[in-house]
Amino acid sequence: MVRPEADLDFDVEEVNRSIIEAAGLVYECDFNVKKHAESLHYAGEHLKEISGIDFEDWDLLKLATALMMVGYPKGEQIVAGNLKKLFGDDYSTLVEDAPKYKDKGLREVACYRVYEEMLWARKVRFKALRHLAAVIRTAHEAYDTEQVMSHE
Repeated sequence: MVRPEADLDFDVEEVNRSIIEAAGLVYECDFNVKKHAESLHYAGEHLKEISGIDFEDWDLLKLATALMMVGYPKGEQIVAGNLKKLFGDDYSTLVEDAPKYKDKGLREVACYRVYEEMLWARKVRFKALRHLAAVIRTAHEAYDTEQVMSHE
């Protein structure tokens, strides 16, 4: 079975409890991000209407980050990353237009909670994928050893 996203290659016979648990954790992280997709895209329409920013090709964490920037224009909440690099030309537009978002129905606390959950999920997912690769490698080695032993 091939999992192209993480470049993980293994046979069904190699699957064990550790692989299932690690894959389940990756799934949970993805779920915790994707469950916010609809509300983030709805809120993202403000970016299009107020600032003329096209967010359609952005991943959900980038969208949540932009909403945090306009929701907390004075930096009341810390946003992770190099924002100038992340947003490129849109960075200055987000900063300059941030005051325009006040009283436009953007719920700052909700944006903050979603952003924090997505940031946490991204970090956990990264660690879970590394762990998944390690347990697959271990299972693969054990399976190969078992195959060699059974043919001797």
